[in-house]
Amino acid sequence: MRYILYPNLTKKKAVQTAIAAAERLLSGGDTVCMSAEASAYFSGIPGICFLPEQELLHHADFFIAIGGDGTILRSAGKILQYSLNNGTDPVKLVGINTGTLGFLAAFEANELEMLERLRRGEYAISGRMLLRSVMHDGIHDGQVSHAMNDIYASRLNGKICDFTVSVDDRPIGVYRADGIIFSTPTGSTAYALSAGGPVMEPDLSLIEMNLICPHSLFARPMLFAPQRQIRVTYRGVGDGGLNVHIDGTQSSVLHNHQSFTVTRSEFSLPFVDCKGHAFYDALNGKLMRPLKGAELNS
Repeated sequence: MRYILYPNLTKKKAVQTAIAAAERLLSGGDTVCMSAEASAYFSGIPGICFLPEQELLHHADFFIAIGGDGTILRSAGKILQYSLNNGTDPVKLVGINTGTLGFLAAFEANELEMLERLRRGEYAISGRMLLRSVMHDGIHDGQVSHAMNDIYASRLNGKICDFTVSVDDRPIGVYRADGIIFSTPTGSTAYALSAGGPVMEPDLSLIEMNLICPHSLFARPMLFAPQRQIRVTYRGVGDGGLNVHIDGTQSSVLHNHQSFTVTRSEFSLPFVDCKGHAFYDALNGKLMRPLKGAELNS
C-alpha cells in the first residue's frame, strides 16, 4: 500500500501524530510519502519518501490528512484538483483528528490502530457530495468551482445586502440579509450550522440554503433536491459588491444584476469511514457536550 501523510505542520500534536502514524505504517512494510516541505520535520524517520507536491498523488492508495477539519478540507481540495487536472479517480481520503471537532475525520489521534483496517480493507467509503458554482460576473463568466463544504456570499464591508434567488429559473424570493450560504450535507456542521441551519447526515444528497442574519421574521433554511439549479442575483450598487467564497476562499465579486449559480457537482470525494459511526461520535461526544454537560450514556 502507498500512503500519503499530510499533517498540519503548524500544530505540534498533528506532527507528533504523523510521526507515530508513519512509524506504524512503515513497520508493516507500506510505502509512506510526504510533501518535500515536510522533510524538515520528518527527515529523521528512515523510509519516508519526500516528493514535490505535484507528484504526491501519483498511484497513491490513501491520502491521510492529520489535523482538524480545516486540514482535511484542504486535503480534499488537493485531491479534487489533482483528479480534475489528470482525469483520474479521486484518491481515498482518511482524516485523523487532532483538532477540536473532527466531523470530517475517520478516527482520532489516539486510535492509530485503525490504520491496520486500511491494510485489511476493513472500512467503508462515504462518497461525499460536492457543490458546483458558476460565476456570471462580467469578468470570469463561466468560471467553475467545486465546494466540499459550502459556497457563501456576503458584503466585504459587512453591510446588509439585497439579492434574489431563483430555482430552475423560477423566482422563490427577494431577500435582505448579511449574506447567503449554500452547503452540502458535509458542510451542514460548518458555517451553515452557525447560521442556524440543520445538521444533515453526510451521506445525504441535498443542497441547503441558509440566510446569514436575515432582516426578516420569517426567513428559514431551505433544502433542495440535488438536481436543482439555484441562481443568486445581486441587487445593489457601490460599496465593493457581493463577495462569493468557495470553501472559505474568495472566488469572485458580483456587482448590480450579476449572479452565480449553484448545482450539485458531477464529482464526489471518497471519504474513508473506519468505525461506521465517526460522524455521530463527533456530533454527540463533542458538539452536544456544552449543552448536555454529560455523556449520553451517563
